[in-house]
Amino acid sequence: MSNELKCPICGEPTYLVYGKNPRKDGLCYKHSQMLFKKEIYQCQDCGKWNEKDITCECKQVKEIKEPKQDSELTCIICGEPSNGKHFCLKCYKKFSNKVLYLKVTKCKEFEKLDAEYESELVCDDGHLVKSKSEVLIDNYLYSRGIQHAYEKPYAVDENKENDIHPDFYIPYLKDENENIIARDIYIEHFGFGDENKKYKEQKEYKLQIYKNNNLTVICTTEKDITEGCSNTLDRKFKFLKPNQIN
Repeated sequence: MSNELKCPICGEPTYLVYGKNPRKDGLCYKHSQMLFKKEIYQCQDCGKWNEKDITCECKQVKEIKEPKQDSELTCIICGEPSNGKHFCLKCYKKFSNKVLYLKVTKCKEFEKLDAEYESELVCDDGHLVKSKSEVLIDNYLYSRGIQHAYEKPYAVDENKENDIHPDFYIPYLKDENENIIARDIYIEHFGFGDENKKYKEQKEYKLQIYKNNNLTVICTTEKDITEGCSNTLDRKFKFLKPNQIN
């Protein structure tokens, strides 16, 4: 009984509430006041009393026995350290609740198809594209048996970061008699007008590269596709001029 009436911290007599009822935690008056002011706390795991800023010994021992292992995982979008997660905080906030398409190249390795993919637009041949107009173009090519690739990189120089990505690449084009009439054809769909300054700069940059390299390019606008995709492309393929911007 005498042990129950001693403070577990200092051994002083347990404080008697109203002069007759001992505190259930056994604290003396001094430490009961400290608890009231939240200057001390009792560990829920081992029951030991500690000052508010001191980590209980039981948890310190646990940390020593089970040291936290730093994961080597990095963000699969930007490659920055991600604290053991697949996404860093910045990319998680940017792409949360959005759809990203990744190509698995090797076990535990991913190739980012495009960090800006936020669409689920799937064409008839399974290609994933970014706009509804590109769906119409892709489906047109597929329906006519024209082999094509979506956003196949075109190397401007030895630095891959300078590569451009034409919307569509056609390795060759055949006539009704299955004769090849043109090779290496690119389709550029310009979905925005020149009022967008950044988009205009990118457009002019691409067109200059096509012109400098004498590439065969078909250009379309949003109006071309939404008001008559088949008629537009039928006409452009029929009157195609090789090594020029059509």
